Amino acid sequence: MRVCSISAALALLSTSTVSSFGITKLTKSYKSTTTTLHATTTAPSSPPPTLEPFSPIPPEISPTNPLRVLIAGAGVGGLALANSLSQLPHMDVTVLEKTDEFKRFGGPIQLASNALQILKEMDEGIYNQIDAKFTKTGDKENGIKDGIRNEWYAKFDLGTPATDRGLPYTGVIERPELQEIYLKAIPEGVVRNGDG
Repeated sequence: MRVCSISAALALLSTSTVSSFGITKLTKSYKSTTTTLHATTTAPSSPPPTLEPFSPIPPEISPTNPLRVLIAGAGVGGLALANSLSQLPHMDVTVLEKTDEFKRFGGPIQLASNALQILKEMDEGIYNQIDAKFTKTGDKENGIKDGIRNEWYAKFDLGTPATDRGLPYTGVIERPELQEIYLKAIPEGVVRNGDG
């Protein structure tokens, strides 16, 4: 049995856990604040399998031979990416979401001026739907305030930087509403929930 540091174990893992001389097994043991990894090597029962690709890689990407894109998670980021990519004719997009179905979950999410501008450039129709349900905060007094004494600890201006750069004002939208906007925009069958 060899005892090695975490960095040595990571180096061992990054090279290969199945080698020509056996299978490497790593276990952790905890002693106070020190982590020790133990590596053992056993003789292989059979040679390692030869890995074959799932399917041949196409020589060119086109609408008839699209690039297949797999996105993990149907959160706001995954759905925004899926919406943009699914509009391209040479992309075959699939979003895998671990939950069985979508439920209204989560509270408001703040979108800064620069994030809103990116959403607008990605898809102006989606941006307009977001804007319709959006509560702007960048055009109001912002900062950190003591709610009991009604005193401001700090104030910051979100409006002037947005106005100077021609960007939309920062604001908030309910996360489920933002998710629902994207879910309705994405073609049927792109998002797969649960095990299917």
